[in-house]
Amino acid sequence: MNIPVDWHLVAPAVLVMAGALVALLVDAFFPRRTWNGPELPAAAALVGAGVLAHAYRDDLGSYTFALTAIVLVGTLFVVVAANIMNFETAMPPGEFHFLLMSAAAGGVLMVSARDLVTLVVALELLSLPSIALVGLRQGDRVAIRSAWTFFLASVVSTAITLMGISLLYGVTGSMDYDEIRDALARPEVPEGVVAVAVVLTLVGLLFKLGAVPFHAWVPDAYAGASVMVAGFLSTVSKAAALGALLILVNVALPHAYTSWQPVLAVVAAATMTIGNLGALRQDDAIGLLAWSSIAQAGFLIAPSVAVLSREGLTAPVQYLAVYALANLVAFAALSVVLRLRGSTSLDELRGMARTDPWMGIPLVVAALVLAGFPPAVIGLVTKYVVIRPVVESDHVWLAVVMGLNVMLGLAYYLRLVVRLCDRPVGEAYVSPSPPVSVRVAKSTVLIGTAALLALSAWPDLLLRHVP
Repeated sequence: MNIPVDWHLVAPAVLVMAGALVALLVDAFFPRRTWNGPELPAAAALVGAGVLAHAYRDDLGSYTFALTAIVLVGTLFVVVAANIMNFETAMPPGEFHFLLMSAAAGGVLMVSARDLVTLVVALELLSLPSIALVGLRQGDRVAIRSAWTFFLASVVSTAITLMGISLLYGVTGSMDYDEIRDALARPEVPEGVVAVAVVLTLVGLLFKLGAVPFHAWVPDAYAGASVMVAGFLSTVSKAAALGALLILVNVALPHAYTSWQPVLAVVAAATMTIGNLGALRQDDAIGLLAWSSIAQAGFLIAPSVAVLSREGLTAPVQYLAVYALANLVAFAALSVVLRLRGSTSLDELRGMARTDPWMGIPLVVAALVLAGFPPAVIGLVTKYVVIRPVVESDHVWLAVVMGLNVMLGLAYYLRLVVRLCDRPVGEAYVSPSPPVSVRVAKSTVLIGTAALLALSAWPDLLLRHVP
């Protein structure tokens, strides 16, 4: 049986996977194991995949291309910034880059999927390496426990998703998105069965987004994982899941709108509220960003209530691009802080914008962007962008919840900013002469910060070109 394959859609993912294999082989056969050995082919594969995606942009479509670009650029940022883990003898570089690139290939496939079989395979290709990345640090019991928590939650969510897909196939007789859409348009389709099937199918994607009630694994996984792995989970993994969710409901399930729309609206409201309340209680910057990423998932899901309109599809992608960049800057800066100071507690960060401005100021910028607080104009603009389609789709109650959660977010983001800009207590911290790995990580932080500042100065760079 010949199964047609659209190589234009899968070519970027294939190249990323090839880069994963080359990175592993380089590490295996290099006389001396170094972090730069597997990093170079991994970075080259990501750049090549980006070039391929741009070349096939018309075939991919503007939304798929934008989501693919976010996944690839986010992974490239992690690959370069993760050089700071060069000092960790417990973190094998070849395995790290292989797993990271494999997960990225799964993310690229997820946003390109146009049938449920490909979606499930891509979801597992993203999930399983991500779980291994969390527990990869040898001898770390906290990391192993976090990986087990992540694994068990992932298994349950995947099982539920497969039940939903089975029901959808039973009702429609197809796994193809277009054929599912046509089948669900028929009047004889049982609405009750379709509603159950749709909700169960969305569970796996909501799990990857860290949405309530599938969020419990997020703080634990971020606490046990390496900082840049946590950054990958909070951005690249979330981008892939959001893209797959948007495309699935927009292409395959528009006729089941009354089944998934109320569910996503309630999930969005609960996710942003619980995430913000959890972040308010944190005394560690990584824990704060973990709960913040849950809250941000709610803002990403909320515009999906209007996803059948152009603005409803465009808004979350634009918001995602800014959120991913700001979060990656924050996590990369915290990885440097953890390397040099040994802690990311808020007390340790006190006065860092004064004593170590090269890392303190990027953290301030990232926090202001995530809060949507001037002078980080791009954060404020994207907050407006995601609220607008919600209001226009007559979900005023959800828009009110979003507005209240913006204020909740200001409470802890500005607390972080105040702590960073405060006068240091005791003797001022003096930054040592950093090794090359730290300088590379710092360079990625500064480049990301410059991009955030450029977007704040010229928001049209985002609004006109994404997607």
